Amino acid sequence: MGSVFLPHLKTGWHVDQAILSEDDRLVVIRFGRDSDRDCMIMDEQLFAISEKIVKFAVVYLCDIDQVPDFNTMYELYDPMTIMFFFRNKHMMCDFGTGNNNKLNFVLDTKQELVDIIETIYRGAVKGKGLVISPKDYSGKVHGQ
Repeated sequence: MGSVFLPHLKTGWHVDQAILSEDDRLVVIRFGRDSDRDCMIMDEQLFAISEKIVKFAVVYLCDIDQVPDFNTMYELYDPMTIMFFFRNKHMMCDFGTGNNNKLNFVLDTKQELVDIIETIYRGAVKGKGLVISPKDYSGKVHGQ
């Protein structure tokens, strides 16, 4: 039900505006398909933590079939991808998976997601473009 309550970005323009309009908070966008199992799990987690992170992050959802504008640019080939932006800059995070551009696997707990978002936000306000995840996910294989 998380996808019902979180705001959806319906066009490429809306995605751009979401990224451009926030000056003080981290913009968290879940790209994927609302009907995908991984997306549903992460949407639930994102909705569950949205009040906890509201002071430093805002969460949006974007269906890659309805808004294909960024699929090639952001290499959105996974069933579920979460990307982070701060002051119109793409924020990267080293999860230990070899892909620093995005989070493309389901997390085990909501607290892990809060910790990651908080870590990226703290790095962003210090001017860093790449931060190290609070947990190493090198053993995380897509689909597990």
